[in-house]
Amino acid sequence: MSAPMTHEDPRREGQWNIPDHVPAELVRFLDFRTGLGGCPHQQIAEFHKGPKIFYSPLSHQDRGGEGKGAWVLTRAEDIRKMLQETNLFSSAEPRSFAMGESWKLLPLEVDPPEHAQYRVPLNPLLSPGRVAKLEPRMREMAGKLIDAIKDKGECEFIRAFGEQMPVRIFLELMGMADDDLEKFRNWADMIVHDRARRGQAMREVKAFLEEQIAEHRANPRPGTLVSDVIDFKADDRPFTDEEVMGTVFLLFIGGLDTVVSSLTFHFRYLAEHPEAQKLLREDPAKIPDAVEELFRAFPVVTTGRIVSADTDIFGVTMKKGDMVAGSTLLSTSDPEEFENPEKIDLGRSPNRHNAFSFGPHRCLGSHLARREIQVAIDEWLKRIPEFSVEPGFEPETLGGGVMGMKELRLVWAPRQDRVPRAG
Repeated sequence: MSAPMTHEDPRREGQWNIPDHVPAELVRFLDFRTGLGGCPHQQIAEFHKGPKIFYSPLSHQDRGGEGKGAWVLTRAEDIRKMLQETNLFSSAEPRSFAMGESWKLLPLEVDPPEHAQYRVPLNPLLSPGRVAKLEPRMREMAGKLIDAIKDKGECEFIRAFGEQMPVRIFLELMGMADDDLEKFRNWADMIVHDRARRGQAMREVKAFLEEQIAEHRANPRPGTLVSDVIDFKADDRPFTDEEVMGTVFLLFIGGLDTVVSSLTFHFRYLAEHPEAQKLLREDPAKIPDAVEELFRAFPVVTTGRIVSADTDIFGVTMKKGDMVAGSTLLSTSDPEEFENPEKIDLGRSPNRHNAFSFGPHRCLGSHLARREIQVAIDEWLKRIPEFSVEPGFEPETLGGGVMGMKELRLVWAPRQDRVPRAG
């Protein structure tokens, strides 16, 4: 891990704008994109050794142009407080600024109390009951994908399985064809990880979704997310066209990336720890608790908020308009919150992680993500023998608002090379 960045650090000279109210001793460099190696969670956890809050001169969440920094909270307690204090820390700065527009992703980019009128109608769409009904389809799709590769003895996990299962399931939920899955994933990659191309990708997604919404208006498909959102009401009035777009856009992008990233980190851990594979093969009932610990150990999301009024709530002076980053990569590795957070204990209990965020903006898709990953691990371990990361392969991290990997190459003994069981 590189040394903390200060005002005297030569990397800063002539390049970074640090506000006058930021003390020099609290300047560090962490934008959740730059300089991360193959193990970003371990690297970012190192920031717990420094001040509990610091200022990074550059933020991956900057929506108004290059060079705007952010306060970074490192403690789980403080991150929870930020996510709950919506009167001080606002979500209401639209990402559509990146494309020169001002419509909002709903309900992500509105604050309470307005937030509730958009969140309440969404809650039943991905409720535990509805997600449970999807499990047979998840298992069917997972089994089919695994059967197609199990005798090959190797795969690039993301392309062969990690993006295929959850994204296809989600596109079915949306009521969309999956013919253009690769294009959809490229859009998500640019929006989440590539600030330079974010605006163009958002314009392309918006144009695509306008066509999809028009199709669902002409030919409603009850029970699909797009058709359901078209029928939503905010209080007693129908959603406007802009509100429908903002909601469908958020659902679409959210379903293309975060579960894929989580699956990849979870399977990398299993590939590197054969004893964990053995534990879960012998007792599949342990998979749900194991998945919770893997969510804690390998969270992927970093959220941002805008300070609404001058405050010193965290012991530093924050000014109106400052950006604050609250990262699950820091909250779930906080040694004040978890005993031995660097140790992965698949039976950890209690496990009060906030990998799905906290407060009014808690992840709508958390029940779906849990169920998909539990099913994926269970079906994989039923069909694939002990697997590992391909020798010599070095994972490359994709940083930003959602942490991910470009590839994950796995190997195992193909069927013809396996030693037959005795008897």
